[in-house]
Amino acid sequence: MLPALAASESLPVEAVNEGLYYHHWSNPLQTVIAGDTVKFANPGSEVPHGLKFTSGPTSPSCTGIPAAAAEESGATKWQGQCTFSTPGTYAFLCTVHPGEMKGTITVSAGGTTTSTATTPTTTTTTPLQPPTGSPLVGEPSIRSIQHGGVVKGSLEVSQAGAGDRLQVKLLATRASLATVARVTVGHLTLASVKAGRQSFTVKLSAKARRALHRRHRLRLSVRITLTPSHGAPTTVTRSTLERS
Repeated sequence: MLPALAASESLPVEAVNEGLYYHHWSNPLQTVIAGDTVKFANPGSEVPHGLKFTSGPTSPSCTGIPAAAAEESGATKWQGQCTFSTPGTYAFLCTVHPGEMKGTITVSAGGTTTSTATTPTTTTTTPLQPPTGSPLVGEPSIRSIQHGGVVKGSLEVSQAGAGDRLQVKLLATRASLATVARVTVGHLTLASVKAGRQSFTVKLSAKARRALHRRHRLRLSVRITLTPSHGAPTTVTRSTLERS
């Protein structure tokens, strides 16, 4: 028999700034095995960010996080990591931008297991199950370049997210629209979603279509939010370039 596989590799969670007014985490939804370590960072030098866990079965063991992940503060240019020893769902947010920068780490009790057949090079693997506490399975799918005045995408809703309200917003900087901050240029709301793959199409507003016609391209942020009847919403943001 071969030993069980080592701890799984997680993606780093990093603070991302889109201009001065909108921020989000990259890879905000993670699934790891008990004992795994997840890296967190704010690589930017202009906008401070911090990290705080708001729920979970225990407090993870963290190093390198500004203010020890406790005080309502943040910093620039930092790297840290947190080790999760207890299975469960851990919700976190940015202490500087708590309303828009949220994420979830789902910790599984066991990972993949490996056993051999008649030859030592043949193995069978049992994959990790989808997260039970997160409303999403994996990451939303949105093409980086789109056309026609609409933005299309899809996401897979877990059983935990069934019945949540889905809201998709298209955001653009007012600079792109010949004005000054960030505005909503398209939106879609579904009162309740089913578990499984969900596709969506969001039309640009008339003002955004006129700007697209003039400039032939429009950089957009696609903000996807799943809101349960009870509990905190889950928000994921992706970027796309709309071309005429």
